[in-house]
This record gives sequence, C-alpha cells and structure tokens, in this order.
Amino acid sequence: MKMKRTKIEMINATVESYLKRRRYQDNGLFRRTDRTDCRSSEEMTLSAKAESAVSRDNAIVFSAIINDIVTADQAYQRLKAWVYSVKAEKIKHELNGLLYPVFCHLYLEILHAGNPQAALQFMKNHQNEFVLDTERDFLEELSSVFTIQDIELRPLVNAFRMRKYKVDMSDEAHICLQKYLTKHGHIIIMQIINIHITIIRKIIDMTVIDEDTVDRTPGHDSGINGHVEQASGTGVDREMRELQESIRLIRNNNICQPLRIFTVNNAIENGSCARMTPNMDKLVAGFNTAEIRLWGVGDTVLMRPRHTKSPTMLDCDSVSTILPFENHHQHQIEEAGAIILRGHTDVIHDVKFVAQSTVLLSASSDKDMRAWSLNDYSCASIYSGHNYPIWCMDTSAFDLYIATGSHDRTAKLWSLDRKFPLRVFAGHFLDVNCIKFHPNTRYLATGSADKSVRLWNKDDGNLLRVFVGAQSTIYSLAFSPDGKYLAAAGDDKSIAIWDLATNAILTELKGHQETIMNLDWSPDGQYIASGSADGIVRLWPSNEYINTGINPSTNTAGNDMSQIYSTNCSNILSLQYYHRKNNSLVCIGVV
Repeated sequence: MKMKRTKIEMINATVESYLKRRRYQDNGLFRRTDRTDCRSSEEMTLSAKAESAVSRDNAIVFSAIINDIVTADQAYQRLKAWVYSVKAEKIKHELNGLLYPVFCHLYLEILHAGNPQAALQFMKNHQNEFVLDTERDFLEELSSVFTIQDIELRPLVNAFRMRKYKVDMSDEAHICLQKYLTKHGHIIIMQIINIHITIIRKIIDMTVIDEDTVDRTPGHDSGINGHVEQASGTGVDREMRELQESIRLIRNNNICQPLRIFTVNNAIENGSCARMTPNMDKLVAGFNTAEIRLWGVGDTVLMRPRHTKSPTMLDCDSVSTILPFENHHQHQIEEAGAIILRGHTDVIHDVKFVAQSTVLLSASSDKDMRAWSLNDYSCASIYSGHNYPIWCMDTSAFDLYIATGSHDRTAKLWSLDRKFPLRVFAGHFLDVNCIKFHPNTRYLATGSADKSVRLWNKDDGNLLRVFVGAQSTIYSLAFSPDGKYLAAAGDDKSIAIWDLATNAILTELKGHQETIMNLDWSPDGQYIASGSADGIVRLWPSNEYINTGINPSTNTAGNDMSQIYSTNCSNILSLQYYHRKNNSLVCIGVV
C-alpha cells in the first residue's frame, strides 16, 4: 500500500485541517451575492441591543459591576415602584415575586462590598414589605449575617446564596421585565437576576392538564424548599405539569431519542470546544482567544474562588514550576456568571473533566496540556511533551490515563501524577486529529489526516491494527460499548464501522452533507450519534445497519432509519452521551 504523498498534497491537507479546526466551511455562503438574509446597519444595531439585553429566555446579562451602595438602593426602589405601578394585576403579581430574592441577594451584595452598616440600614428600610411567615423567618436569619464569613456559619443562608431562586413568569411579564431593565435596570440588579435567579417561563399548552388544576390559582405562599425559595406555581404543581407534558411528548414520539441542546451565545468566531461534567452541573468551553470559561448549569452557581493555595497536587514538580503570581490573575468572574481560566497562550482545542469532576484538563495550540483545580480554579499543573499544537485528548476508564494527539503526528500517554509522557505512539504520516480509549483501557485508537485509523497497545506502544477505507481526513472516533466495533468519521461525510476482530469494514453510514466533526456511541449500544459542521445531528440505529449490512446511500427501499435533528447551531462543539443522566444525548453548540 502506497502511503507517500506529494508536497502539495501535504500542504493542502495541513491547510484544510487548520480551516476545519477554526470551524470554517467551504460552502460559498460568503461569496454569494443573492443572499436574502442581509440586514441593514439599523437592523444590526437593533439586533445587537436585543442580544445585549437578554442572553437566553431566563437570564439577563450585564457588562460591569458597580458596588455603589446608594445607587443600588435607589435602583431597588425604582424596581419596586415600577412593579407596583403595573396595571395588569396578573403581571404585577408575577413580577412581585422577583422583589424578595432581589432584596435578599442585594443585602448580601452590600455586605460583600464591605459596608455592614449600609446593609443593615437597607434591611430596616425594606424588610417590612414582606409579610409572609416564611419570608419573615428567613429575613430574621438573614439580618443576623454581618460579614461574608457569617454566611458559611448559617446553612440556610449559605444554601440560599449558592443555589438559584426559581421564579415563574409568563411571556407577558418576562417581556415587561426585559423592557424595564433595558431602559432603567441598574447593573447590580441585572447581576443578581442573571446569577442567582432562574426565571421559568410558564407552560402555555395545558391540553393534558385537568381543568381543575388550570382554574386553581394558588396564593403567593412562597417558602424555602430545599433551601431554595420557590415562588407560586413552582414546586409540585410545576413539576407535575412538566411530567405530564413529557409523557405526552413521549407518547406522540415514542420512536425518537431525546436530544438536549446547550448553546454558547456570541461565540461563532471564537468557540472551539466544549464539555459538560458527567452529572451535567457544569459546562466548560474553550475559545480561540486562549480563554476557558466555566458555567454552572441548573441550580449550580459558581462563586468567586478564595485566593488560597490549591489542595490539588497533580505532578511531583508543580510547586516549583508554577509561578506564584499566576493564581492571582489566571481566573476571574465574567459578567455572565462564568469563571474565566487564563494561562494558555493559544487556541484551546479540547477540554475534559477528570477525577470526579474536580480537575479540568485543557489542550491547546501552545503545545501544552494544563490541569485546573476546580476547588480554587487555579492551574495545578502543566504537562509539556508535544512539539506542535495538541488537537485532541481522551481519558481512560476511572481517569487513570490521558491520551493526546498532536500536529507533530504522534499520540502520547500521560498520567496526572507525572509531568512527562509515559508512552509515545508514532506511525501516522500526518496530524493525529482524534484519539479514543477502548472500553477495556488496554487499547488506544487514533484517527489522522492521513486517512487512516490505527489501534495501539496502551501498555507497550505496539501497533496492532491499521484500518483503511476512509476517503479523507478523520476527525472523530467512537468505540461500541462492548468493544467489538470502531466507528470513524470525517471529511468524507460518512461513518465507517469496522469489526475489531476481523479488521473488516462492516458498513458505511452516509447522509450528512458536511464534514462530520463529532461522534459518540450510546451506552446501550443501540445508536450512533453524529454531528456535522452544518449543525445537523443524526442518530443511527447501529445494530440495524451492522446486522443487516445496509448502506443508507445504496438502500433502494428509501427508508432511511436515522433520526435527524437541526440544532440551529453555527458549529457543534460537543456531542456526547451522559450515562449518569439516563443516557442523555447532549449537544453543545455556538450561535
């Protein structure tokens, strides 16, 4: 078999790989002169203003934090006066549920600014406005907090600050709130709403709800449920409505597999990779700006880290190699509630959570892999060994080993307690674009721009198999859960499945119109999920295609068995099954 390439072919492959890494698509979109979706400068300005006001349906973003106590007090009074001035009683009632959590968190923010006297005065001025017993009981507890250190001594207050307060709100009330905050909202009020409050849009379709449930209007008996204040309509009633709605959808679409989509806004040009923790409480994204941003998901709120020494010690020399001033400048809280990790000097290409989600790994074009402690968000260790940018990485079962693939045409095996690579896997003729551990951790698969997939012995580094048949660059790999099959996909827009025992290609799954950048096999082995550069996700019933040998492109019956989802994402950064969450398929993209 002739593997040699001409110089121009190698240059073209390198440029092509670079463009794919930067998420460029060769579809002629920007060269077309007959586009109908062009917008005028006025329309773009209005769109930008709207995007800056609302980042998603239940969050308001801001651009800075101003701890001006007097101005913050005045901002709260303006918000309260506006709510009381709303004429529609239903909307006023919903908006009134927002005042209590804003008041409590504003009191804590004033304490955080180092002004306990102003905080106590603020409490005295407004606490009589809340008349419910549960509200008064909590405010009595809150009024005994005079410093930030006091919060940790009171579990109820600490839980209130760490978890998000849920507020039910109709579309009309939500729109009114958006308009008010756009014109009159103070920055600290928007900060509290964005970080500490979850606005839940009420379900309008009540076809499966009993009329008695719809007609019943509960009073505004808010209480602390699991240390999180629940507004009217939340709790059991809301969960029952959501459960009934889910049952209806499953009955109507009993053959479809669910897909959960998370989007990172305003990151079309910069988003490069993303991942979630196994229990789906944190989301991390890497960017072309060399930054890593970490968000809390659901009720998880990421707080500002204390400037203390990290308890995580990953390699034996990390104390002497990390500069002492790094911990003070490599992380900060962004205005949208994200924690920013800085330390890399070039594009972030891959991120991974390890060690029960207490350590975050990142790989970059700066040739380094870094380990970040999520206890204090500091860089705990730097692993250097590659000579060129690191494109990909994967972790073995129980996170004992880490494997990386690079532009230097090699893959390397690492352990967190050693800063040097344990093994080097050399043999590819071009970049190693993707890497994957076998389920039994004894083997390692690598996919390359040289159109081949190789299987290695992890223990001795020997090459065991070379899988050929792909027509172009490989960008993603996935093993079946039982370890019998290996799937690979890339620039040829198809998925090739090999039998590891016979080294034979079993079938090819064709249907995507763009390069396939993401691939994962469901934990039960029933489906292969694939995501392409045009934002399309397909679910393939793998057993049907493997057992029958059907090739979708040559299936004369015309019954494509794959499920197709349009995510409306400009790029898909991650597509992965999470077995801890009922085998949920999660797509993370940028819009």
